[in-house]
Amino acid sequence: MTDRAEISRRNGALSCGPVTERGKMIASKNATTHGLLARKPPLLVTEDLSSFEGLVQGLVDHYQPESPIEHFLIQQTAMGMLKQHRLWAVEAAIANIEILKAQKALQFPDHVTSPDVDLSADLAAFSEKRTPINVVLRKEANTLARLIKALSNALEESEKLGEKKTLAAFRESLKYNYFHEDRAAAVWSYQDSFEAWLENAWNQKRNGRVADFQEAIARATRLVELARVRISEILQRLKDLAALEEGIQQAQTMSQGIQNPNLYLRYQQAINRDLYEAIDRLDELQERKNKGFLGSFGKIAPSEN
Repeated sequence: MTDRAEISRRNGALSCGPVTERGKMIASKNATTHGLLARKPPLLVTEDLSSFEGLVQGLVDHYQPESPIEHFLIQQTAMGMLKQHRLWAVEAAIANIEILKAQKALQFPDHVTSPDVDLSADLAAFSEKRTPINVVLRKEANTLARLIKALSNALEESEKLGEKKTLAAFRESLKYNYFHEDRAAAVWSYQDSFEAWLENAWNQKRNGRVADFQEAIARATRLVELARVRISEILQRLKDLAALEEGIQQAQTMSQGIQNPNLYLRYQQAINRDLYEAIDRLDELQERKNKGFLGSFGKIAPSEN
């Protein structure tokens, strides 16, 4: 059995367009007017007008409608296709919610810390502490910003402060701008190393040995560079997280179209039934025109012209 798409393709290939003067006059306006849909199509705010107009125009170009009935069937077909696309979008949105949530959980897990447990209390009352990753990232970025400012000020004033006060400023900067959550980033391991080196040099200075001041300057400068790199990474991660959350929100909004799965299925079946009936009717009218028939009034003699 030849399917509907093949029948439609063959009918379209056979069509020579309108023959009568009245039909030609109607068809000549197809590019600019297609009934009610041309004036105010019932689109959602998220749907593109030009795309829908292209859909209608494609159907008009294919079927070359001449009568109001044919124009109505064109409109019915276009709206049926549009509604079908809406349903597909809702189905995709439901799947996307789960996919995006899984991606978020994998890429941006909450920061988990063990609770402070009082052994004399009921252990069931304690649970792990969870902090959203965006809160942790913003806290880390703020700490890095303060560290950069403090070290940069000390570096800029190093000649004025002198070696002793500059080293003291470095120690204070590291001490009061300490991030205690996840220290896996390179900047934090470098801070730990710099701080340990400074403490060791400070103790040695009490025994009469002075820390290498130029090395301290170099280490502070390097730490500022690493801090800036880490801030850029954090901003990108926050941007990626925001994009995921926006995608989840959009998918949730789209999925609100399905409140009752059984009702949704019946609605889908009704749309498909009306759509296929309209296409069948258009194909039938197209085939009649191609064969030289008009309705049930018998065969029209082919034009001499």
